[in-house]
Amino acid sequence: MQAGAVLDGRYRLIEPIGAGGFGQVWKAHDPKVDRLVAVKVLSEDHGANNDRQVARFAREAAVAGGLSHPHIVTVHDFGSATHDRRLYAYLVMELLRGEPLSAVLEGGRLPLPAVVRTAACVADALGTAHEAGLTHRDIKPSNIIVGPNGKATVVDFGISKSSDARHDITTSGVLIGTPAYMAPECFNGTFDHRSDLYSLGCVLYEMITGQPPFTGTSWRLINQHLNEQPAPLFRLRLATPSELVALATRLLAKDPADRPAGAFEVMLALREIDRRYFDEDLPTRGPDRYVRSAVSPRIAAFGAVTQLLLSDRNPCPACASTAGARGTEGCESCQGTGEVSAETAHRIRIPAGVRTGQRLRLRGLGWPGRNGGEAGDLFVVVRIEGEARSA
Repeated sequence: MQAGAVLDGRYRLIEPIGAGGFGQVWKAHDPKVDRLVAVKVLSEDHGANNDRQVARFAREAAVAGGLSHPHIVTVHDFGSATHDRRLYAYLVMELLRGEPLSAVLEGGRLPLPAVVRTAACVADALGTAHEAGLTHRDIKPSNIIVGPNGKATVVDFGISKSSDARHDITTSGVLIGTPAYMAPECFNGTFDHRSDLYSLGCVLYEMITGQPPFTGTSWRLINQHLNEQPAPLFRLRLATPSELVALATRLLAKDPADRPAGAFEVMLALREIDRRYFDEDLPTRGPDRYVRSAVSPRIAAFGAVTQLLLSDRNPCPACASTAGARGTEGCESCQGTGEVSAETAHRIRIPAGVRTGQRLRLRGLGWPGRNGGEAGDLFVVVRIEGEARSA
């Protein structure tokens, strides 16, 4: 198949844009509705397995065509056509803007907000497919398209399994899927919707760390999925929220019963993590603040109420509306620096028996929160006069 070829007198192939499942994917033009589309053409294989591949190809059309979801690729048409005296099956889909997640990951691990939001899109798509009785069976980065707006779309349902026996065209003894992302039970020929969740866990792990949980030859991968644990996420990326680590760990559980019950549960967990850690429009708690305070040995021994002065640098109120970062030249309040000093006094109680290095916590006296969120806490690190400083 070459650029310029016209399938079924309608779809003009423009350029290849990838390969997936059992076919090559082309960017094409549909003159009937004057739109660009993606056309997947079955590979030129006329061997003994061709009929089975055609059946799987037709299955993708039936499966994906029956799903309507913003994170699942839309199927427009399916058919067969003769070109150069050869018969080709083809599938016409929406042309997605963006690039495969596999290409995005070539640049390394993703920012954590992008990790959470991409995974939430995939979980949402899987939830819809699972409710329709479909297991994708090949969730991996190359089957996830990330758009310029950050939204992710799941593609390639060509090897999915349906709860409807009429559509089950898998073959016993044939390994179907991608070993780097396959759940342990798949290697024994058993799988259900929780197998997709394991695959999503593999993708989530790779987005966080920049590498899949397991690597090596196919046989090495099989052994790792069955018997080994991946390197701890905290070791590879310290900033990962603990809730995200816990979710990834559950998704990668060897026993399907230990994984989340469903994809929608995973989606909701991811959205909550996004809300708590990465949503800039929602109120968030301010950072904690640390200061040192020296006390006399007598106060350290018997306790007392004392005064603590906090000094801050705030934007100059006289020239803040017109000043840049440097302030307004000639401003009497800030002398052109754009900032003024401000001291606030707080009465704090030093408990009896306090030790050097002990931290006293004052709730709500830290840095202010964002978008109306509560302030952080103030931690006063005590130093007893005459004693050596302690961390």
